[in-house]
Amino acid sequence: MSQKIDSSSDLFELRNFFFIGNYQGAVNEGSSLSSLQEADKLDRDIFVYRSYVAQKKYTFVITDIGSNAHPAIQAIKLLAVYLQKFDSKSEREVPLNTIRDWMKDGSATYNHPTIQLIYATMLYHEGSYEDAMRTVYQTNNLEGLAMLVQIYLKINRVDQAEKELRSMMKIDEDATLTQLAAAWVNLYAGGEKIGEALTTYNDMVDRYSPTPLLLNGIAICNMNLKKFAEAEQNLMKALEKDSSNPDTIVNLIACYEQQGKPADVIARQINQLKGVAPQHPYLLQVQKVEEEFDRVSKMFSS
Repeated sequence: MSQKIDSSSDLFELRNFFFIGNYQGAVNEGSSLSSLQEADKLDRDIFVYRSYVAQKKYTFVITDIGSNAHPAIQAIKLLAVYLQKFDSKSEREVPLNTIRDWMKDGSATYNHPTIQLIYATMLYHEGSYEDAMRTVYQTNNLEGLAMLVQIYLKINRVDQAEKELRSMMKIDEDATLTQLAAAWVNLYAGGEKIGEALTTYNDMVDRYSPTPLLLNGIAICNMNLKKFAEAEQNLMKALEKDSSNPDTIVNLIACYEQQGKPADVIARQINQLKGVAPQHPYLLQVQKVEEEFDRVSKMFSS
């Protein structure tokens, strides 16, 4: 028997909107919640500000959060600064070092799951996966466990990802975040499990709303099933909802490549990606391959 959590909470819809990637829905829901206990008010503000960050409204978050805000809210401000300055290693080190010092402090002031999660998120972006794992390793909440699932899949440890997923299921197997984590694991496992992941994503679209996050999940499933035309349609719908979503653009590039689309069509999407996420891992990998090609070409032409 799983232990349900937050199923009757005033914040259930707000959290749910955030987890499925309906960030404007989360902001709107948060704005409608007023008569809350103090702890719930903090959680409401945490999810609303994180939704703004997910929408890349970094400047708004940075200017709106005052110096007297709760440390968990201040951590979201640091995340906004970090992501806004991500293209500059020296500038993004400032918020990263600040929250690192908070974590080393060890006092109750900074002992909050949101601070741990945001620090782990920064480390994940840095590629410091082991450090990110250590940050949330002792967690007992769904978001921390979901972060561990993501990290383990990133480093090809599906066995450990499955272990963390089982922990999530013990807490609440019906929770949206648990279901999403199950879809990630099933998609990574491949084979017949892809069908299960596809069913999960489609069920969520039917139950809630089609968001770029869910539509990308469906598209990836379809690409793995060699249904590239269907995947392209999913990604086009995702672009209609957010034309600057880097994940959608990268998946569309992969879909176009698999379909043998003209080079200029693919190049257009690559240029679009350069405009919205110049430091995206896909672009860095392409650059690395091009540089290696140029190096080898020079060797043979000399």
